[in-house]
Amino acid sequence: MRFNFYIVCLRCSGASGIGVLLGCATAHLFGLLLGRVPLTHEWLLGAPVLALLGAVAGLVTAKLTRLWLAPDASRRRLRFTIIGAAAVPLGMGGPPDTTPPSSLTVAVVLLSAALFVALWFRGFRRELATVRQYLHGR
Repeated sequence: MRFNFYIVCLRCSGASGIGVLLGCATAHLFGLLLGRVPLTHEWLLGAPVLALLGAVAGLVTAKLTRLWLAPDASRRRLRFTIIGAAAVPLGMGGPPDTTPPSSLTVAVVLLSAALFVALWFRGFRRELATVRQYLHGR
């Protein structure tokens, strides 16, 4: 069995995308807790819709990442649905202004993306080792 280069790149991009979304959600939550990000009326009206979209995205993510992101976790679909419903409104929230993000926000987003790429790489190596073991009969 050979791995297609494009599939590997898409999986890595998906892992970094999940990391960026969760990093944005974490940074926005810190901003809300510290009082640096105001709660706007538009965000409060859109949060339930974003939570519903996040729940659907969490279900899809649980299905697509079942081999490399917490494969042995119990209640995967429920956990991913809850995480998606919480992360998407927080990740998409915030004032729509043109001010650059703070250095703490950039650091949190980059660290989260790097963490998920590392988790993906660990799962990919495990999957590749299993395939090689099966092919060579070890």
